Amino acid sequence: MSHVVELQQLPAWSSACSSSSIPDGSFRRQSTAAALAGAGAEAENVLPTGSAAPAKPAPSVAASTTSADPSVVLWHATRGGLSRRERRLQDEPPVPGVQLPFEKKFTPFSPTKTLAMFIRRKARKYPLEKWCVLRALASNKSPRLPGCLAQFMFKQRVAHWRKSRVSFYHLRGLPSYLETEQEWARRIKRLAMKGYSTSDLEEWSWILEGKTGDEIVQRFVSRDTFKPYFLMNMVLGRDKRIFQAESLAAIFDYISRHYLEPRQKPEQKQVGPEFRSDVFKIMMYRLMWHCAAIWPAALISVSHLVATYLETCHVDVGGNDPVRWQRIRCRIFNSALCALDRRTPIAPYKHIRYNWEAQKVLLAASVRMRPHLLITQNGYRSIRRVLLGMKKTPAEEKAMIRSAKTWPPYRLSWDGVDEQRDREEDLSRSAKAGIMMVENGYPSQPIDEALTKLGGSLPGRQRTIMTRTDGPPKWSSPNMFVYATWVTAIQATRNVREAWTEFQRPPRPNLQPTADVYAAMLEKLFAEQVPPDSPLLPGDSRHYVFPVHDGNLSAYEISRLTPPSPDDLYRQMRERNIRPNDRLLELLLRNTNSIEVGLQYILDGGYSAIARQALVGWSEDVEQLNTLPVRVFDAWIKLLCKTHSNYPDPDPQSFSHNHIPLAIKITKLYQQGNARAAHQDKRPWYTILRALATDKYIVREGEGTTHPHLHTLKVFMKAYRQTVFAKGLDTTIFDLLSLMVRKSTVALAFETRKAMATATPTEKYGDLRMVPVIRLAAQKLHATFKEMVRPVSVPSNGGASACFELPTLQYTLTAPHIFRYMQALGCLGNAQLMLSLVNWVVDSWLDPRILENAREPGESEYKVLMQTFAYFMEMWPHLPVNDSLQTMLVRTRQKLEALRQTQGCTWHLPARRTDGDVKGTDYVVAARWLNTQRLEKVQIAYGNGLFLELLRVEYDMSA
Repeated sequence: MSHVVELQQLPAWSSACSSSSIPDGSFRRQSTAAALAGAGAEAENVLPTGSAAPAKPAPSVAASTTSADPSVVLWHATRGGLSRRERRLQDEPPVPGVQLPFEKKFTPFSPTKTLAMFIRRKARKYPLEKWCVLRALASNKSPRLPGCLAQFMFKQRVAHWRKSRVSFYHLRGLPSYLETEQEWARRIKRLAMKGYSTSDLEEWSWILEGKTGDEIVQRFVSRDTFKPYFLMNMVLGRDKRIFQAESLAAIFDYISRHYLEPRQKPEQKQVGPEFRSDVFKIMMYRLMWHCAAIWPAALISVSHLVATYLETCHVDVGGNDPVRWQRIRCRIFNSALCALDRRTPIAPYKHIRYNWEAQKVLLAASVRMRPHLLITQNGYRSIRRVLLGMKKTPAEEKAMIRSAKTWPPYRLSWDGVDEQRDREEDLSRSAKAGIMMVENGYPSQPIDEALTKLGGSLPGRQRTIMTRTDGPPKWSSPNMFVYATWVTAIQATRNVREAWTEFQRPPRPNLQPTADVYAAMLEKLFAEQVPPDSPLLPGDSRHYVFPVHDGNLSAYEISRLTPPSPDDLYRQMRERNIRPNDRLLELLLRNTNSIEVGLQYILDGGYSAIARQALVGWSEDVEQLNTLPVRVFDAWIKLLCKTHSNYPDPDPQSFSHNHIPLAIKITKLYQQGNARAAHQDKRPWYTILRALATDKYIVREGEGTTHPHLHTLKVFMKAYRQTVFAKGLDTTIFDLLSLMVRKSTVALAFETRKAMATATPTEKYGDLRMVPVIRLAAQKLHATFKEMVRPVSVPSNGGASACFELPTLQYTLTAPHIFRYMQALGCLGNAQLMLSLVNWVVDSWLDPRILENAREPGESEYKVLMQTFAYFMEMWPHLPVNDSLQTMLVRTRQKLEALRQTQGCTWHLPARRTDGDVKGTDYVVAARWLNTQRLEKVQIAYGNGLFLELLRVEYDMSA
């Protein structure tokens, strides 16, 4: 359906709003005296009746400057805004308490943000502070485009409510602040002088009224006309739920055609005003935010867009002054560098390479420009944060291996080559960037010195430092900077003894540790030791610590250097009257195994008793539950899932029971009252789905332990559908679905755990009611994979794709994702889809942006991909394969061999196994699953009753 047709078929009330009038003078009166006195938003939004008490007189000019009422400040901010609005009825007597309009062009509030709030809240009530800002915008008489669109949409909403006879009690006082017919006609005339008309306002309103972010973007680009900049920034607002990469590709194309390409044409052919730097920065920030959320590979394309803007746009609000324009370009350049150091919400350390590639595009563009763009101190810090999250280079790994086991680590010379090497060659990339920053004249801060020293001794992925080295905020004190240095020193250690040494050595004498310092030390105490054969190096992960090196220390010295246990250290912190902050609470909750202990931590954090009762399901007070920060609530959900019991009658001495249903319940309550968490935070649902897909089961009351897998699968699929619908699809949730399908098919084939352990199938199937549910889950899995490997469709002209190098796929699939999906297909016995998956992997070799980390034989993902191919060849002889599939496998081998000879492909399919020695039990699972698909045999063996029950369950799940 064309969007143009939709625009032409707008409701009748939308066009009538351009000349809508207030039917009587009663709607132009102020609210009651109680509302003006601050009775609340409900009283403010209600018009007075004939029997209402007289309104409170309007405050004077002198009183307005000191009044605590936000509305008074907005209306009486300047003396120019004190002229009263014209009254529609000349003989109408003055109404005491009528607010004066705010006519200044630049308002003390953002009209765009206020309009976005009005669209977002829809039928919800407005708090007093938001209602004051909303009515200030309704009374604003400035001819700026955001104000005109706001007035138009206010009139639309009021006309719609009156026509549909729907009560609009929450905005009943809004019509009294809108413009009259004469005022609106004058506004339209001034709007026509700028080249816009009422039809443009109708189109913009139609765009913003879209139900989803993707629909809003499609409406925005449906007509090839120039749109004002504020409208584009509203379309890219963070409250818009954009889930499709095609929407962002359309935005790239629109910016290229309407904002960047016209700037390269002669002035007489340009359309629209110059793309100002302040508007471009807002657009850049929001586009980066959306790309990081759903399309991390497109961050590189955003950098190409920024580079194109810096190279082609040479005129700004400062005119042709080259000095000012160079300063503006440097500001945009460094703002883009700083914006690119933010982590992506999904798998941040797997996607960090896109952040670095995007920064390299900007750095290369700055070198091409004359004069060169200068990097500020914050720009250098953002580069260092990204480099600290990158994987170690071979040189950094070599330097790390040659570091001494003592603290602080120094380089050991293993041979004569090491002795001849310069000390600076052992520095990490982040440390070299810090030295370069100092050489360029920026003052060395304590945090920079600590990063340079630790970066030289511990190169690589200091993950925790990445988010902690941004320097103090503007409101912070110098002491906070010192504490940040202390925390960084503890985090950069390799084992608990080194961390304890740094903990006892504050940057300043007699400096007492804070909750953040204790959190850094407790994180080291809670971390697990690295396995003996693990390839991990110091700095690769904060979840592991290395063994302690005693050397020739005496027993007394070892006991002196040994840190206390986590409980003793926490008790020491509480004895010093230090309360755990949010970061420490998150760490404690994630590492405890007791609900009671977790509630004690929440109590020590200073949260109310009602909030603690809501966490255990004794209360449904959403307001008190929302007092908990997002990170603390997510840690509590992890604790609930960890302490969940698979047994219906747990030990009465323990506190474990059916916790996952409680986690689902309170997560829904928490995100109902927290719109930001509901829109962005997927972590609690990931925790719940991961627990259900691994080793947790939900036992329904009264069913016992007979068939808990059926209910677990139903709960998982329901949570899966709700999460994808509300928060979008990603690789993590696809991975969890693959695990759940494999777990369910194994539970169907092996009824008991003993049979699963001995790889011997039971004499009878498991709960046959799982068959239709597993079938629907498998269909959802196949459809999800098709969606994830579908290429992003770019506009037909290909301009944005060619200019900004848009990625081929929206989702970054890795070798582990492919392996788990292959295992799920193997348990389902679907040989055709398994072969199709192998063909897709082979074809992806021609696109270097797909599976780019699984191409070198030494990479970990390469080993996983070869394991996937080996699994496929092991399962192939045990699957029902016809001659057509055999022929397709031969062609796949020939195609792969051709790629190896012509394209340098490093992948290979192992030889077909003939001994029948298959590792694992997936071939048994596949055989039993294929047997259950023959419903006729199931009907004969188990009767018509169960057969009809199967069909009924399948119908219910499909509905």
